Amino acid sequence: MEREHNELNSVISCDVATNEKNIIEVSEIVSHNPQVKAITQRKRSFTTDYKQQTLATYDACETTEERGALLRKEGLYSSNISSWRHLFKSGNESNGAKKSQRVDHLVSEIDQLKKKLAQAQAIIDLQKKVSELLGTYILPHESNAGKS
Repeated sequence: MEREHNELNSVISCDVATNEKNIIEVSEIVSHNPQVKAITQRKRSFTTDYKQQTLATYDACETTEERGALLRKEGLYSSNISSWRHLFKSGNESNGAKKSQRVDHLVSEIDQLKKKLAQAQAIIDLQKKVSELLGTYILPHESNAGKS
């Protein structure tokens, strides 16, 4: 019995010594580099095609369980779906609205220019009539052009 007790003590002392040795090695490693370096993960980015495909698949799901399974499978949140919907909805409408505004602006500009042109032509016609009545010519005749 005493022999077993001695063997047990020697095993315990070996374990303690081994543990102390391991603790010392770990503390040396930790003390060697005291700062913990943060691992920075880049934010995932998704292509437009992936977003549209995922939205189509999400909309094709009939139950909330299917939608949840899709989100878990893809590693997405419902906020991703909401923001993508908003992005595509506002993107299409704003593109159309911007084009519509541009077209409206161009149409109004064309109308203004047509009015100015008509006014300029009316002024030129009036000047021609006045010059004919007075016998003076604003523009030189071909005969006067040769003398200059």
